[in-house]
Amino acid sequence: MHFNRDELKALPFTFPKSVVREVVRSQMVEAQCSVQITFPVELKGPHVMEEIHFVGFLSKLLETRIMQVLRFKHGQIYSVNVSVFLGGNKPSRTGNVRGDITVNFSCDPDSSWRLVGLSLDEILCLQEQGPSDGDVSTILEIEQRAYENGLQENGYWLDRILRGYQSRIYAGDLNVSLKAQDEWRNKVRSFLTKVTMQEALQRILPSPCTKQYTVVILMPKLPRLQRLKSVLFSGEKRLGIEGKVLIGTAGTLVLAAFWWKYSRARNVT
Repeated sequence: MHFNRDELKALPFTFPKSVVREVVRSQMVEAQCSVQITFPVELKGPHVMEEIHFVGFLSKLLETRIMQVLRFKHGQIYSVNVSVFLGGNKPSRTGNVRGDITVNFSCDPDSSWRLVGLSLDEILCLQEQGPSDGDVSTILEIEQRAYENGLQENGYWLDRILRGYQSRIYAGDLNVSLKAQDEWRNKVRSFLTKVTMQEALQRILPSPCTKQYTVVILMPKLPRLQRLKSVLFSGEKRLGIEGKVLIGTAGTLVLAAFWWKYSRARNVT
């Protein structure tokens, strides 16, 4: 099948222009919630391929720093995962690259929003103050170790060959594409400093990061009586005396109904 990649259409999606924060409740085995914080990414300019490698290094930086704050400083989580999706654009040789960077972690439901705030504060701090020299050295070491380990795994080579064929410079010779990937990686590594990483954080993520992002928290669904209790207490905080009387009356009626059903069942037996 022959086609012109520049004539293909991109995925029809747009990232929200402002902040979106949602809670989704579902039946879950464990009483833990899953948190996902997502930022839009759009890479532009003549050095898009270098920017793609910058995104990879930034994801490792964010993962390391957020882990230090949430786990080692506050002791609230076991692990953090920062993933990158850059498949929102058509496979053009000249167009922009669109996608997102996502932060994922699991935690106690009562701590979820506080940990979201701590994560955003840490990313904002990196944008405003930049990483340390130690952070940069750690990221370079982690990336190099992952690269060396990957060279010995079939899955790494399968993914690399696939990315080689999908590369915007691929024109029939896979070796050229693979060689270019190594050159871009080495180029980014050679000038990766705390200053260039801070500039990349400001350039690639929304700046400040708190102006455009989405948060989705998957919460365990509460039992019925606990949900009723939560609704009643939340209603009491929002309503005046008259509202409290109505809520109290409703609660009494519900309890009476439960008692009537219980008494009837005992009489039958």
